[in-house]
Amino acid sequence: MINHLNFNLGRISPYFTQNASLGVDLYLHEKRSVRLQADAANLSNTLEVIDFGGLFSGNALGPSRQYTFRLVTTF
Repeated sequence: MINHLNFNLGRISPYFTQNASLGVDLYLHEKRSVRLQADAANLSNTLEVIDFGGLFSGNALGPSRQYTFRLVTTF
């Protein structure tokens, strides 16, 4: 975590994360539908250091790689 801090500038070094989303409609008929969505966040699985500037300022660590799947039905 120390490698992400820039003490000379007094800030966190910038970083780059990759996210991906994919969605598909499985069923469509008049007012009924079924949709599947898949999301992946922080694909490189790098450590994220987040800086909150403001009245209640502080630092936090971001989550590691995450996968989310969602199945939505409407009728």
